[in-house]
Amino acid sequence: MTGPVRDAESIEVVGARTNNLRDVALSIPKGKVVAFTGVSGSGKTSLAIDTLHNEAQLRYLEGLSPFVRQYITQRNRPKVDRILGLGATLAVDQRRLNRNPRSTVATITGIDGHLGLLYSRLPGLAAGAEDRYGNLTTAHFDRHSPEGHCAACHGVGGRWQAQEDLIITDPGLPLFEGASPWYAKWRSGEHAFVPALAEKRGVDLGLPWQSLPEEFRHAVLYGTGDEKIEATVDMPNKNESASWTYTSSQPLRGALAEVERVFANAGTPSAKQRYLPYMRKAPCGTCGGSGYDEVARTVVLGGMAYPELLDVDVRVVCGWAESVLDELGDGQRAVGEPLLQDLGRRLGLLDRLGLAHLQLSRNAVSLSGGELQRTRLAAQLSTELSGIIFVLDEPGTGLHPADKTHLLDIALDLRAAGNTVLLVEHDPELIARADWVVDMGPGAGRLGGAVLVSGTPSDVAAHPQSLTGRYLAGDGPRVRRARRSAGADRTAWLELHGLSAHNVTADRVRFPVGRLTCLTGVSGSGKSSLLSALGAGVEAALAGTPAESVQRVTGAGAFSWVAVVDQDPLGRTPRSNPATYSKAFDIVRKLFADTDTARDRGINASWFSFNTAGGGRCETCTGYGRKLVDMHFLPDVWVVCDDCQGRRYKPEALEITYQGLTIDAVLDLTVAEAVERFPAPRQLAETLVALERVGLGYLQLGQSATELSGGEAQRLKLATAIQRGAAGRKAGLVVLDEPVSGLHPSDIQRMVDAFDVLLDSGNTVVVAEHDIPVAASADWVIDLGPGAGPDGGAVVAEGTPDDIAAADTPTAGFFRRYAAGLPLLGEQVR
Repeated sequence: MTGPVRDAESIEVVGARTNNLRDVALSIPKGKVVAFTGVSGSGKTSLAIDTLHNEAQLRYLEGLSPFVRQYITQRNRPKVDRILGLGATLAVDQRRLNRNPRSTVATITGIDGHLGLLYSRLPGLAAGAEDRYGNLTTAHFDRHSPEGHCAACHGVGGRWQAQEDLIITDPGLPLFEGASPWYAKWRSGEHAFVPALAEKRGVDLGLPWQSLPEEFRHAVLYGTGDEKIEATVDMPNKNESASWTYTSSQPLRGALAEVERVFANAGTPSAKQRYLPYMRKAPCGTCGGSGYDEVARTVVLGGMAYPELLDVDVRVVCGWAESVLDELGDGQRAVGEPLLQDLGRRLGLLDRLGLAHLQLSRNAVSLSGGELQRTRLAAQLSTELSGIIFVLDEPGTGLHPADKTHLLDIALDLRAAGNTVLLVEHDPELIARADWVVDMGPGAGRLGGAVLVSGTPSDVAAHPQSLTGRYLAGDGPRVRRARRSAGADRTAWLELHGLSAHNVTADRVRFPVGRLTCLTGVSGSGKSSLLSALGAGVEAALAGTPAESVQRVTGAGAFSWVAVVDQDPLGRTPRSNPATYSKAFDIVRKLFADTDTARDRGINASWFSFNTAGGGRCETCTGYGRKLVDMHFLPDVWVVCDDCQGRRYKPEALEITYQGLTIDAVLDLTVAEAVERFPAPRQLAETLVALERVGLGYLQLGQSATELSGGEAQRLKLATAIQRGAAGRKAGLVVLDEPVSGLHPSDIQRMVDAFDVLLDSGNTVVVAEHDIPVAASADWVIDLGPGAGPDGGAVVAEGTPDDIAAADTPTAGFFRRYAAGLPLLGEQVR
């Protein structure tokens, strides 16, 4: 290892053992941009976030009073002997993305607070306006507060209403034979009354819907008022061989009212989801859909009301802030000037991070993983403090190569202001521009956790055992893949017609069936929106229901299923893990239940579940293996369960073995170890191999899902799709949003190989990706743009990677640089 830095301007780490770290001792220079690198799972985040940042946060909280600390959720104390020279830290951890339905770009960045103050204070300070605006507060500009929400819709902005065109989708067909997806299945008891109504009115239901009498059609959709219809109803029982019959006389509510009734009575979100295809969210008539009360809708500042300002993109808000600053009166300047300057700084950061296309009202749920990560990054970087340690976990995620230079400039600005910047990063070109590099390894999981080399980028590039060094030196292997021809006459096509999703509008977008298609374009050009519309559109086409963003889908008959592989967390419970999510543990439990010992004792597979009470799990810790001790104002502490010693199970369960392994020992295996131990049964072996194929061989089967990164969660979902694709009798469509984010360049090849496994089984794969090597390996590329937000959303080029390289788009230049073997950002390692 390169000689350490030993002076007062360094952070000294001694004996770090958090997660997979192996007694790490390290000196990290302050006042520098320091990149933490290594293969996926090597321990970068464990060192930078889980050790350095968590320790700094706990030290800060220890300075607060015990009364305050008891109300703060504190992170776990890292396992480390000591850390010297550690100051205050600010971190953006990509494992903790906020998907709260109430979160927006404005709330995440704190811009809503600035705007609330500006709108509640400045109008009242204008000359002659004191009486009119003197009682305004920031709550008047919060649609979730009693003062700020619309009284008619309580801040929701509208309500879900059934729509005639979504219930009757093909009026050229008979009602029960294709005209209506609502009547295609028995969805409520009112269905049985429609034939009785037809008989009473003398209407032939075998005729096309559009040719039926208007009075009858109106009654079916809007009800019969007070007129009662008598019908005999045969209701199927759960036992398919039995049914029960009743006769009733009642008015018809009509399909529209019936859809809204069953939607309102649905007890769970998943149950409500069944009825959303027949409904649209109609804007509130009082507030026009904004959700705000009259005050927020009528107070004008800089020529715009508050809800109007939230609905324009960031670049427009930047211009608005400048104009308000220029027009401040004498009485307004003392209050408005500092607020507007800070607001301008936050808006400028969003612009530099490639987010100027977003609206401040844009919901966090609708953002891509990269957009959400950078929105949170802007909130943390807006401070003017110095002497801070910024810990940024994969900040380049979701960034087009054209935007990465801005990220580097921001890191250098923070360094120039006297701060230290710790980057957890995989991108060799960003790493090459760091002052110092800490390369972890040599492998992942149990094979990682050590500092392979700590030094300048050139030191790492010269290290013979460093995989990161090979890429820094320009010697890393390129992505390899044999392209499948696309565009030939024999190629079948999946087509979306009449597409309208966020900023993406197109009469037609096509995807070759049985091929790998990559969506490219600058950040905010519409890749995630198109990908989401594709998945939802094909799912709706297969279900025979209308799609919200697509008028028509052709070519969907080539598929029998759709898998949307996103980066959302697998779940919030620590009980979920790779073994349970992949269903591998179901097979393992059956293997243990089939042993002679288990059969003699009358034990079944469910007895081995650590999620089920009354079985073989340890009831003291309810199968966790650990217990959470509430320390009141100190961080809660996880302690090993005294009864099971962390093994999750009772002694009776641990007496039963399969191939010499106890049930808890199986959960302690890594995926790679399990592949070697379980070549049979076939279904288990295929499940484990699928997990290894997507680069998760280092994960323990029993590792908590809450500890997995977004990229690891996505790869688990991809492994499930691979199994489904291999086992399915008919082909499927697999869509992935930024599938190689969080992957070391040496691991990207595994992901590309996984795409080919799906394609070899006859499936179709569509990815949205910024990684140029991955995009250049695709069979077909759809380049969106030319810009972001309102300047994007159009297909600016499509074809093979060679076709894209010859085009005149922002992405095309990077295709050409990659083909020529040139650095994408135009500079070499120092």
